[in-house]
Amino acid sequence: MSNRLMGVAIFVIAALYLWQARGFQANFGDILGPSVFPTMIGLIALVLSASLVIAPSGSVSWPEPRRIARQAAALAVMGLYVLFLGQLGFPIATFGLIAALAVLMGGPVPQSLAVGAALSLGLFVLFDRLLGLPLDLLGSWFG
Repeated sequence: MSNRLMGVAIFVIAALYLWQARGFQANFGDILGPSVFPTMIGLIALVLSASLVIAPSGSVSWPEPRRIARQAAALAVMGLYVLFLGQLGFPIATFGLIAALAVLMGGPVPQSLAVGAALSLGLFVLFDRLLGLPLDLLGSWFG
């Protein structure tokens, strides 16, 4: 039953992805247009997810509830990152994301905070300064 539920979930996501890919516009690209590659990926996901619904294989053993809770917490942290990236700015939001995920994976809090600080600043310098991709240093909450 788990395979079928996952197949339905992926099928719905792939269908929404295909619907979005229809209107993809770009001022550059190949002769076929910019939506060809996303459409191919979406169709493959649609077919493979349908195969999970029609003919699931094998048995599924669910992980223990504690592991599922950690995975749900990691998804929640990533969702919060997306929601607050504009308000907090890249370095602060990325620090929170990396530190929280490191703690969820079992890392000690001081080291998780240090890794979060180092990676968030390093990624900001890499993308904003070296690669020239503009990122907000401070979000809308800080000016």
